[in-house]
Amino acid sequence: MIKKVLFAVVFVCLLSNLSLLHGQSGVLSIYPDPADFGIVDLNSSGYPLTFYLSNTTSSSVQITGMTIAGTNSGDFGFYGGNCVGTIPANQFCQMAMVLTPSAMGSRAATLKIAVSGVANPISVPLTGTGGNPIPNITSLSPASAYQGSSGTKVTITGTGFVPSSVVLWNGSTLPTTFVTASQLTVQVPASDLVNQGSNNVFVSNPAPGGGSGQSASFQIIGLDPSLNFLAPSFQVSGTPASPIVINGQNFMTGATVLWNGKPLPTTYINSNQIQAQPTASQLAKANIVQLSVSNPSPGGVSQTLPFNVTYPTKVLTIDLPANDLVWDPYARRIYASLPSSYGVHGNTIAVINPFNGAVSAYHFAGSEPTKLALSADGNYLYVGLNGTGSVRRFILPSFSPDTTVSLDTSNSVLTAAALAVSPADSHTVAVIPSNNNCCGSGQGPVEFFHDTQLLADKVTSFNFSSIAFANSTTLFGYVNSTLGEVNVTATGGKLGKTWQGLLQGSDIRYEAGLIYSNQGQVFDPSSETLVGSFDLSTNSCCAPVQIVPVAPINRVFAAGVTPFSNNTLGITSYNLSQFTPIAVANLSQINGSVSSTYLRWGGNGLAFTVQPNCCNGNVPQVILVQSPAMLLASGVGHNPVPKVTSLTPSSATHGTGNFPITIQGTGFVPSSAVTFNGRQLTVDYRSATQLVVYVPGSDILTAGPANVVVTNPLPAGGTSSATFTIN
Repeated sequence: MIKKVLFAVVFVCLLSNLSLLHGQSGVLSIYPDPADFGIVDLNSSGYPLTFYLSNTTSSSVQITGMTIAGTNSGDFGFYGGNCVGTIPANQFCQMAMVLTPSAMGSRAATLKIAVSGVANPISVPLTGTGGNPIPNITSLSPASAYQGSSGTKVTITGTGFVPSSVVLWNGSTLPTTFVTASQLTVQVPASDLVNQGSNNVFVSNPAPGGGSGQSASFQIIGLDPSLNFLAPSFQVSGTPASPIVINGQNFMTGATVLWNGKPLPTTYINSNQIQAQPTASQLAKANIVQLSVSNPSPGGVSQTLPFNVTYPTKVLTIDLPANDLVWDPYARRIYASLPSSYGVHGNTIAVINPFNGAVSAYHFAGSEPTKLALSADGNYLYVGLNGTGSVRRFILPSFSPDTTVSLDTSNSVLTAAALAVSPADSHTVAVIPSNNNCCGSGQGPVEFFHDTQLLADKVTSFNFSSIAFANSTTLFGYVNSTLGEVNVTATGGKLGKTWQGLLQGSDIRYEAGLIYSNQGQVFDPSSETLVGSFDLSTNSCCAPVQIVPVAPINRVFAAGVTPFSNNTLGITSYNLSQFTPIAVANLSQINGSVSSTYLRWGGNGLAFTVQPNCCNGNVPQVILVQSPAMLLASGVGHNPVPKVTSLTPSSATHGTGNFPITIQGTGFVPSSAVTFNGRQLTVDYRSATQLVVYVPGSDILTAGPANVVVTNPLPAGGTSSATFTIN
């Protein structure tokens, strides 16, 4: 109500002032007088202009008629009703009029108002201007041209075009042809089609009115396409084929996607997107495919991007902050050392069933168990106890504490930076005691213990960070690009040859006579030569790649950030002899850094721990990966029927504990399985003529014959058996 009163007061004051400023009949005051409608688009109605007719007398005024006269009277009209009728004393009437110019330029007319009792009509001049509209572009045809094309005619569709419209190309005018109010054409010269990229196209209308409205973009497409990324970037082998969208620049109509250089069925979307459809056979086997795009002549071929047909995997994640892991082939279990911070199960060794991810037991180990090492016969587990600066040995499978040796010196507390058990003597262990140790990593000399006795010979002239037995008489140590050979005897070990700068990285693995570093170098200590290197990613956000070489199947498995899968976490398999990548197991769902705790378990499993790194803050976890396609690949075609010819040994005395059996024969494959009296055993494939199986002592508690069966899986395959005697 207050607003209405204020408006009335202001309006009365306005009319009072207007009555003094504008022509009057003695009975009416009119505003505006004269009336200017401004510039209005040709053949369009402008905004309504409001008129106020005020009765300035103390008596009613009768308006008997209103007409529009003059040269351009047809361009002006009433908007709604008018004020014909009675205006009470001291009141006003409000009405509106519009201008719809039929021609360009000035438009003029007169509003005639007939008032009862007034001899001559009141005249109000009406003026306005017919002007050009603001043009807008909705589309260009064509909307692109190839770099270096000849002059091109472009049709512009939109609104508000007039015969005097001009097209602007990056701000410069081009000769323009008016077709209709919604269409223009322009000839773009070849000189404007030289540089690839986006060009701004405007339409401008001259004054009066006019101006420039919405623009459009005309693309000049380069002859050679380029690729940015693929969606998706991988597909699991053996799954139904689905399309791949390639994103990039400069794709021409008729462009073709190449799969390792061979054309795929291709759908053109636009100059920045193209879609390809691989076949089921192309996705049948894991591999790293190189995708590229070929433009039709005169275009060229893009660079390649890797598309991963990945290994199918089963991944189990266990929320355990494990410091270290070892695989026990006899018990078919993984042991994990857990820190004191892990609640009620802190300072224990967890027993993990890797086939289902279940933790079956926790065994107390001592203060801060970290590094682990398993004897070759599976009878002993060595545990580095960082909290007490010692190494404790446990008897398996009971986890009974056995011996403990102290690593402390008179003036410092030392911890085990590395442990390795002699492959020939389960009572002899090599240790790197270190006083610069964070979470089990550090540097130090190499010492040897036989049971609780510190052997006399130790390597003190050089500090190492990792060690690996090659055999009972040779151990290799590594630190910071330096490899050392240690000669092992009954009295310990002495440093022999050293090699500088041939290997890089933070860790080494020994396999079948060669040394592998986790930056990809492969060294042959017998010939003292670097035999090759793998293209491992080193830009892994503060976390190195870890490796597991498996010589019998000619593979190296690298876990960490892979350069072949958008720098995400994965396991890349490499051809061990050709040093080339084969395919990737995508693990992009996992975050963190792969630690040096990385191992192979069973026939088709890999395990590692991930820790938070500088890139993310996930919790520590144990990751279990199973992939027969990756770890048990046996080539193409059907599996042969195996044939067992001998077992070594062929007998054992009941109750004598764990032992391996070497099976000789023919037709063995990496996926060969072995049972002992119907119980599945861990199998190491060594060659097509040799398998090694690990028999736990619990399987020979009763005397009698045992049936050893080798089975090759489908396709084809078969079984073969032999008898083992338990005395």
